[in-house]
Formats: sequence, structure tokens, C-alpha cells
Amino acid sequence: MRINKMLLVMAIPLITTFSCTNETAASTAATQISQSEAIGKFNAEIRRVAMMKEPNPAPRTSAELSDEKKDLLLPAAKELIVSSGVSMAEIERQTANDREKILKWAVKVYGDYNRQMNQNYKSQN
Repeated sequence: MRINKMLLVMAIPLITTFSCTNETAASTAATQISQSEAIGKFNAEIRRVAMMKEPNPAPRTSAELSDEKKDLLLPAAKELIVSSGVSMAEIERQTANDREKILKWAVKVYGDYNRQMNQNYKSQN
């Protein structure tokens, strides 16, 4: 009887540990799936913005986006950054909600993801 109680007491922490490990693995997989989805949404938004005609095109010396286009990209950019494991609070803290910084960060996440996918593809072939 005493051995059964001891085994039960020892089994509870093990079960809890395995349970938490499985949750972490599941949330990591969910993050990867949502990052793929966020990449797809960001990519689609970039294409949509690129195809938009400017109603009153202002003279530009570079390929810089208009404020309207930046505003359209911002939600998808934030979603992409969040999908990489960063909280909204962290985004706000690091960027002070500066649209330019958020878009640059999203482009970096986008590029890193694409580089990783290319490396994975090359290593498989």
C-alpha cells in the first residue's frame, strides 16, 4: 500500500511534465502554421498594394510606398511579427508604434522566413 502511494506521488510530477512538454510542442507547431499563414497574407497584401494605382501620384525619387499603402500593409505586418513569437506589447515597446519600424521589422521576418525555406529546400534536394 505504501509503495502504491509513493508511485502515485512520483507519477503526478512526471505526468505534469509530459503534459507541459506536449503543450509546448503543440504551440510551437501552431506558431509555425500561423507564421506560414501570416507570410501568405503579408505576401498577398504586398502584391495587392503593388498593383494599386495612385490616385494623385506624387513625384518620388525612390520606390518608397505612399502613406496610404503603408497603412494598408501595417495590419498584415503586425500579424506577421506576432506570428514569429513576438507579443504586441513588445512590438509597441520596440517600435513606439512607428509605422516605418514595424514595416522594416516585418520585411526582415519575411526575408528570414524565405531564406529558411530556401535553405530547407536546398538541403532536401
